[in-house]
Amino acid sequence: MALTGEAALWDAWRPLAEKALKGAPFDTLRTRIADGPTLEPIYPPRNPVYSGRPEAGPWQVVQRVDGGAGPARQAREDLENGATGLALVFAGAPGADGRGLLADTVDGLDEALAGILLDHCSVRLEAGARGLPALALLLALARSRGTPPMVLSGGVDPFGSLAAAGEGPAPETLAPLLAGMLRTADEAGLAGTLLTADARPLAEAGATPAHEVAFALAATAALARALDGEGIAPDVSLPAIEIALCADVDEFATIAKMRAARRLHGLLAAACGVDRPLTLHATTTARMLSFSDPQTNLLRLTIAAFAAGVGGADSVTVRAFDAAASPFARRMARNVQTLLLEESHVDMLCDPAAGAGAIEAYTDAIAEEAWRLFQAYEREGLTAAIASGTVADAVTAAAEASEAALADGEKVMIGVTRHPPPAPTPVPQIAPVEAPTRHVRPVEGDGFAALLAAAGAGASLADLAAALPASTITAPPLPPARAARPFEG
Repeated sequence: MALTGEAALWDAWRPLAEKALKGAPFDTLRTRIADGPTLEPIYPPRNPVYSGRPEAGPWQVVQRVDGGAGPARQAREDLENGATGLALVFAGAPGADGRGLLADTVDGLDEALAGILLDHCSVRLEAGARGLPALALLLALARSRGTPPMVLSGGVDPFGSLAAAGEGPAPETLAPLLAGMLRTADEAGLAGTLLTADARPLAEAGATPAHEVAFALAATAALARALDGEGIAPDVSLPAIEIALCADVDEFATIAKMRAARRLHGLLAAACGVDRPLTLHATTTARMLSFSDPQTNLLRLTIAAFAAGVGGADSVTVRAFDAAASPFARRMARNVQTLLLEESHVDMLCDPAAGAGAIEAYTDAIAEEAWRLFQAYEREGLTAAIASGTVADAVTAAAEASEAALADGEKVMIGVTRHPPPAPTPVPQIAPVEAPTRHVRPVEGDGFAALLAAAGAGASLADLAAALPASTITAPPLPPARAARPFEG
């Protein structure tokens, strides 16, 4: 029974609940989740297990810079109106949503960030398989300006980008480059993280919260193991790896997922003898958005941002609510977080869900299933699990189950499967922006220092990417899929 030790409370409450149900089955109050046992409708308070941010206070409000007309102007407007960080999303990145920066040289990136003082904001890079080249561009730009970013998230993500694209170099072959990257950052005194264990591509394709957490944890372990082979000890490598997860409209699942990720990362760090908290980033998922009734997305985005912040994310990115990422939608993405932080003050506690029986039970369920999946990845090897289709098969099965639940009415999506608009907004067919492939000058030499020198000398992203190890892994890709798309005609 869910209320062990509280039988009297349960016995007193249940008859009242059944009376209120007026004949409806009591099971309708229970919640089926994808990652463990069914959740009961009521739980007693529990001794809190603190799994939130290390300290109370605001998270970083990160706004996407993903191309369009005048990215520099947009970025300045964002920073002047509530954002504290920028996410530079390059064309071709898994989360680019068909858009993305086309800046492919230091000069191009300088123009895209004209007027932005790098030492006055946090900067995130999201470039997928071109993560190392994009980081080399940004660091070369910082050198030329003489102003490194205040806080940098390099976003170099060998495993998530491989799973998303279905092809790429074996992540382990990048270990010498990654080690050189960390040594270069240490010499430059950069603050922040350079590597990302990014499970967002899995979530955008339909993965459950436990699969998302397990993949991120397995990628963290694999990166630390590869760097250890290059002489970078875990006390250096683990603090340089952040985890990136999605936040969606399922408020309690998002809170529990964030807390479970912190809890399991703590176990991994302790096993390595490291006492450093996880750096956790959250992005609201595109999977939950409806473009035939886009105004309902404002509710979803607010819930997701709230859950990410309450769950313990150190930084949060809120997507635009419409398909075109219009100026008004970008403004609302900022304002959602501003209202949560400046008016609702939901950041005043480091872990407000700690001790809440239902949230603790949900966190336990996700953590237990994620740990089981993590152990399976460890046995097979994460690269092998991606290449064999183990990862893609699990994500596909979860996506199909979720889509079936929507089609059968077991799950509801307001504005899509229930209360659809009488005059739906036409869903635009946007041609994806292709990543630039022009070659300017080849990279001379090996290692990350050679990439950085070539970037500073004018090499393009395509030149820098050509210097990376050749692709040797093929796997089933994980294309993003909005859940509302089959219902939008």
